[in-house]
Amino acid sequence: MEDGRTFVFLQPGGTEVLKQCRAEFYHALEGKFQCTAEIHNLEDGAASSFSRSKAPIVPEIVYNKQISKNMKLSVWKDDLTTHKVDAVVNAANENLSHGAGLALALCQAGGRMIQDQSYDIIKQYGKVPTGNVVETLAGNLPCKMILHAVGPYVSPSRTRTELAKASYLLQKTIWNILTKANFDDLQSVAIPAISSGIFNFPLLKCADIIVNTVKDFSEKRKPEARILEVRLVNNDDPSVRQMQRACSQTLGPGDPLPIQNQVNVPTRSPFPSLDLGSMTLYLKKGAIEMETTDVIVDTVGGDLKLSKGQVSCALLNNAGQNMQQEIKSIKRGYAHEGEILATSGWKLSCKEVYHIVCDGTGGPDMILKVALKECLRKAIADGYKSISFPALGTGNLGLPKDKVSQSMTRTVMEFSKTYTGPKMQIFFVIFPKDAETLKAFEKEIDFNSRKLQSGQTSRSTNDKSPSLHDSPELRKSPCIEVFAPSSEALREAKSWSYRILNPTLTCLKIYNNNIMHLSQKDHEKLMFLQNRFNVIITEFFKEGRGGIIINGGQVSVSCAALEVEAMLCQVQEDFAQSEEKEMLGNLDDLGQGQQIERMSNKLYQKILLNDWESKDKMKIFAKHGLNIVKVEKIENPSLKEIFVLNCKRIQAKPKQLYQCVNTQFCDPICRVGFQREYAPPKEQKYGAGIYFTSDLTKARFFWPENEDEYAYYIEAQVLTGNDKLGSSDLIVPPPNGTDPLVRYDSVTNGRDIHVIFNGQQAYPEFLITCKKQDNATYC
Repeated sequence: MEDGRTFVFLQPGGTEVLKQCRAEFYHALEGKFQCTAEIHNLEDGAASSFSRSKAPIVPEIVYNKQISKNMKLSVWKDDLTTHKVDAVVNAANENLSHGAGLALALCQAGGRMIQDQSYDIIKQYGKVPTGNVVETLAGNLPCKMILHAVGPYVSPSRTRTELAKASYLLQKTIWNILTKANFDDLQSVAIPAISSGIFNFPLLKCADIIVNTVKDFSEKRKPEARILEVRLVNNDDPSVRQMQRACSQTLGPGDPLPIQNQVNVPTRSPFPSLDLGSMTLYLKKGAIEMETTDVIVDTVGGDLKLSKGQVSCALLNNAGQNMQQEIKSIKRGYAHEGEILATSGWKLSCKEVYHIVCDGTGGPDMILKVALKECLRKAIADGYKSISFPALGTGNLGLPKDKVSQSMTRTVMEFSKTYTGPKMQIFFVIFPKDAETLKAFEKEIDFNSRKLQSGQTSRSTNDKSPSLHDSPELRKSPCIEVFAPSSEALREAKSWSYRILNPTLTCLKIYNNNIMHLSQKDHEKLMFLQNRFNVIITEFFKEGRGGIIINGGQVSVSCAALEVEAMLCQVQEDFAQSEEKEMLGNLDDLGQGQQIERMSNKLYQKILLNDWESKDKMKIFAKHGLNIVKVEKIENPSLKEIFVLNCKRIQAKPKQLYQCVNTQFCDPICRVGFQREYAPPKEQKYGAGIYFTSDLTKARFFWPENEDEYAYYIEAQVLTGNDKLGSSDLIVPPPNGTDPLVRYDSVTNGRDIHVIFNGQQAYPEFLITCKKQDNATYC
């Protein structure tokens, strides 16, 4: 069985696709399979380097110059989603549809309000002309506002005339950004390499135009204007180098850099780090309360008073008193040594804070080994990808700093040997004034780094994943390193990646009923994609099944397909969030909302059953020629509560039925329940509803074929209630009697097919993954 990591090697066609649609590949991979990826040995080209899977960037300034009395220009390598300035510039399209690249990254980090406000602007004023700039609030980003600048697009086979026109428009765009910053009285603005990505504008010329426009603006700016710092910020080395070059050539040598930024290794952290395969351990000097990782770890006494320890007090001061109130509400009375209590981050930049209860009675191993491992396990279970630890036990407990550094580092290394999930970043954050502790950690990580490089420390014998250092082929060949939460997800992601990144088709059909939820803006984007990739995109919907057909050149079809897949994943996520919100709202209205607790950072979880627990199901499925790979029990308190309420309404005993689904819709069903769009049958003979069967043999053939590597069955409790024979023209159950408002609860074929028209009448109990047989047709 494969573990949670593998490599997909790229052919020339695949590299060309990824150069144009890297961000869309990341988005689709995560949306369809809950997988992340890193791309190796592939130059950025026109691709966006923004993705959730890459390691955090340490902010680095490479050029700095006072270009006038009241204006400064600097060049940075940093992530714009975490860069701290008054305004961040987004490279937007004219529809302000933030579905890829930097725009998507800013929306994911800043929250849905950014896209919502952008759509409001389009609704009120129409498309944003090229060269113009509009602003929205920044949501959860550390800046005050976002300036959405629409830069020019040039075709890959651009002419001199087209490039000259685009150059003028890019100059206009930068000028309008600076004018806007001036008008809003901003002190700092961060500008990326606008138009140089998917808009195909040459990077070298882009850098020259940006720098020259900033220089011209500074010369025409009023002397009494407020001091403005313009930062040219990018997260990829080629863009940073070109901005630095353009500044040096246009403005001359820069002013002396701040001491902390005089590091001549631009792609590395100024502190040591350890590459541990699926985990990377970073050492960082800073204030832990300022961390932006998913999780921050804290230690607290048994009385749960956050105002006592230095770290917990700093977190409390920044998070606010709500954190103290929450931890007290979680645990009444005195907490026991070793307990880990999770609270919201509140006003901190993290999602959650894990508070380790530590009063010194458990000894140093409890906090330095047991609790640290438990925090890692919990973060992984909660779906997080980054976590920050302080130097545990060096404060009130007074543990020796060298012992702490050694134990914490080696505990993470030991844990990493058996971890094969998505890429995880771990930070040890040391307070800047604690030089002794910092020195101890630097020494320990440097020691282990040398051991890893010399091969003295080997990975677990159970870890069969290849490493980039295993062979010259891996070190040089363009490839994708895929990280998955399970071996099944890994196999699905790998198979899909090979299909989409080996362009051999001039016509591609994507089946996905989420097209029914496409907005007007989404349809406008489809028209934009037609022009961008010179393809023909056609939507279809027939007999309950919909999707998109793409015709064109091989590489163009694959590029457009990735864009469409990413768009549909976003539509699916938006729909799921809307359903979750409505579901919780309905429970609140009924007075049931307070009974629902989140499981980790989700509303549901899947619990893997062992062979003994699932042996009865294995026997049942085996009788129908189905070989079970794994059985997962679905726990979703919100869905369960709504189902119970429907049981009371219908007053009937539920039936145990089955539905066969595509891998992409397994998690959405676990999350928000059954929907008509998720598993339409081959033919809707009995109505346009949600289909189930009691016959597992029939389930193998009733739903359409797909390209999944496994067959996925949902075992559900379904309230069929009063039913009647169905017909293809039904969109709701037929009336039960003379009153048209009183209807049957479901329809049937009279034997083994049951159709409901309201997803709340079914609760998904088990997700059952089966092997596909070569001589059988599966859903």
